[in-house]
Amino acid sequence: MIITIKQATQNIFSRLNWKVYKPTLFSIGTLLSIIPCVLFLPKEYAWENSVIENLQLFIIAVCFGIAVSVRKNKHFFNWIAILCVILLLREINCGRIFFPAKNLDIMQMLDPDFSPVFKKWNEILPKPWSYVPNAIYGLVVVWAFVYLFVSGAFRGLINIAMKAKLDVINALCLLLGVTFGVFAENFI
Repeated sequence: MIITIKQATQNIFSRLNWKVYKPTLFSIGTLLSIIPCVLFLPKEYAWENSVIENLQLFIIAVCFGIAVSVRKNKHFFNWIAILCVILLLREINCGRIFFPAKNLDIMQMLDPDFSPVFKKWNEILPKPWSYVPNAIYGLVVVWAFVYLFVSGAFRGLINIAMKAKLDVINALCLLLGVTFGVFAENFI
């Protein structure tokens, strides 16, 4: 089964999906909201434990709920749920966000651009226990990788990669959103 470049190109272009579905409207709306948010919202909205961070946690929790409630292709969606746990742990910095540094209010009064600072694990837990939160995070990452193959969830992933239509509008919204976000963080 030798595939020519022309056949491969035709296969890829036949899988491109340019339709706009209802969830795609959410992606477009989110993309269009980036610029006004960057221009008009105070930067405190993007700090740890603030509005945007908490919205991200809510979205991850909703994705987790959807993944555990799906009945078909259960192993694949259990793997997605594990990825949601990894994202949640990453978003809350394995729990460090619950331990703000001392004198945070004073620093913010002195410097309005001062963003929140959180204690390091060795300031929260004595050694060797300070390594435990990151070790647990690492174990969850390893568990996700092992579960992908042991449960056979990789078959669902391969099936999607080989047969699913590629949603061009959502992919473009994702790429443009990341580009706008990086630009806003570094240049505005």
